[in-house]
Amino acid sequence: MLAVALVCAVPLVVTALIANNERLVRAMLPNLLSFGVGVLIASAGLHLLPESLTHSAPLTVALTATLGFVLFAGVEYLLEQHDHGHVHGLAMGVPHHEHAHEHAHEHASGHAHVSGAKSSRALLPMAFSADVMHNFLDGILIAATFMVQPELGVLTALAIGLHELPRELGTFGLFVHGGLAPRKALLFNALTAVFAMAGAALTLALGRVAENLAVMILPFAAGTMLYIAFTVARSVLPPVDGVMPLRRLGWVMAGSAMVGLMILPW
Repeated sequence: MLAVALVCAVPLVVTALIANNERLVRAMLPNLLSFGVGVLIASAGLHLLPESLTHSAPLTVALTATLGFVLFAGVEYLLEQHDHGHVHGLAMGVPHHEHAHEHAHEHASGHAHVSGAKSSRALLPMAFSADVMHNFLDGILIAATFMVQPELGVLTALAIGLHELPRELGTFGLFVHGGLAPRKALLFNALTAVFAMAGAALTLALGRVAENLAVMILPFAAGTMLYIAFTVARSVLPPVDGVMPLRRLGWVMAGSAMVGLMILPW
């Protein structure tokens, strides 16, 4: 339980340092979101799906991941249909010079800003749900490996802790993109960390039953992460005036590379 608490605490401390400077958060949000896209793709493709394939048949993994992707697409559609709120100020994740260009077109269409605001707000519960599932799985994994061998548990906690730092930073960016103030986004991050503790406690109490539950959730969580990455990429990666945002593509690759380096066995 101490190992899980430390794994959760380190990214929260780093995120808290960032959240205390809201102007900095807003300025770096487009790059942070792009980084988060890369982290989500790599987490699903290099971690969750390969792990799923060691426990389940490829067809089962593919169908379960697709179910997660499609279910979150449906959730976003329903949330957008019923969300009549507004995100005030600049469109989340759009730099000032890009917003000025888009603002002129929004007046012509009359709907672009409202649609973008709804999409951002719909992203918040999905990002929260995906983070809850991932943290719950992390808690199960750490506790399960400690039960097998304490030394293996320490190594697993270290590997997950290194993996959690970029992922939680990306999730923080998603929460801000969804309309939360940076400090409130930090509280949401802290709340999802509670589920890692819950996963560990459940594993210690139930043992093998909890591990079997984790096996079933793994591919579903991968599908949800891929859908969130797809959704965010649609808002931060489209060309501006016909020019591809190479810097943001670089941040996507940086997020994927960092997760890859954390996961690879050395």
